[in-house]
Amino acid sequence: MKNSGLIKQFIAATAIPKNRVVKLAAGDNEVALATDVADPLIGVSEEPQNIEAGQRIDVTFTGIVEVEAGAALTKNARVTVDAQGRGVASAAGTDSTIGRALTAANAAGDIISIEIQKG
Repeated sequence: MKNSGLIKQFIAATAIPKNRVVKLAAGDNEVALATDVADPLIGVSEEPQNIEAGQRIDVTFTGIVEVEAGAALTKNARVTVDAQGRGVASAAGTDSTIGRALTAANAAGDIISIEIQKG
């Protein structure tokens, strides 16, 4: 289930697979794949396909979005990222989080719905 809110277009500074979490990159109007729990997470790739570096990408900032899970996680878990930009359950109160899981993941690769609530 997806119910996107605010969407902004950027340029991908790195390759960004579909349904992944992104962060701001160094260049103006650029985003990169988020790969660390300390990254300042800003949104989720809204594209239906993988994006190569240099291509335009729509990023969703608010609403309910679909994210690829990096591991099993429970419904209502606070979601951060793994090293591949996939959603995983936050293990520490200091992790940057992108939102709350509205559906559970049984394994890595599952597509889950999250409500974006950055923290």
